[in-house]
Amino acid sequence: MSFVNVPDGYLYFEQHGEGPDVVLLNGGLADVRMWSSTIEWLAETHRVTTWDYRDNGLSSTTDAAYDEIADLAAVMDAADVRRAVLIGVSDGGRRALGFAHRHPDRVSRVVVAGGSFGEFPDPTPEEEAARVVMRAHFAELAEILESDGVPAAAEHDIRGWCPAVPEDAHRLLVGLVMANSRVLTMPVHHGVELDPPVKHRFPELTIPITVLIGAQDFKGTQLWGHRLAAQAPNTTLTALPDADHMPMFSAPKAFRQAITDALGG
Repeated sequence: MSFVNVPDGYLYFEQHGEGPDVVLLNGGLADVRMWSSTIEWLAETHRVTTWDYRDNGLSSTTDAAYDEIADLAAVMDAADVRRAVLIGVSDGGRRALGFAHRHPDRVSRVVVAGGSFGEFPDPTPEEEAARVVMRAHFAELAEILESDGVPAAAEHDIRGWCPAVPEDAHRLLVGLVMANSRVLTMPVHHGVELDPPVKHRFPELTIPITVLIGAQDFKGTQLWGHRLAAQAPNTTLTALPDADHMPMFSAPKAFRQAITDALGG
């Protein structure tokens, strides 16, 4: 349990186990607690670093722009991680790919599970139809947040993204959204990634990428996985039939096997 100073703030991180380095990147409305079940088995064979983004978990809040990629570099430097496999879920997948684009020498592989990248550039009809569904989810989320508050909005959000998780995991994820509700209620996200964003630069990614998509996730997220796999030059794609947006909870055995395969064993 440690903190590292960054410009205008600080970041919280943890390290578990020994062995080759793996860095885990949270979903956008979660914190390091989402990885507790993963760390239980992954730290048996690897040194695992988890961390909280600004405005999440135990890291500092901010009201100004900050460099997302520099923040991850600061955590890795403080944790003495020279090169690692990055495993990112949801928004963590976007952040991991942005870091790998800027610092390919520090990344041996990226695993993107349920990667979230927002609107599609030049969408196909199928992609546009899928985004219509997701926009409706976000619009209803905003209405519930305004009328009924954070707890009801958290329930709605997790029901949408994670329909396949068991009850205990559902409660955990709802609790994480409530604990990180600052992100849910912020009018502006202050993190800055690549310019142009990494979603426009998949063909430029040189590191190996493993893409995991859950068949119970939003169709738009699944299509982002297919787009990444089609455009990035060194990519494998695995569909997990029983998984939703959080496969470590909805399909834990399949998720563990997919991560074990990606790590070479």
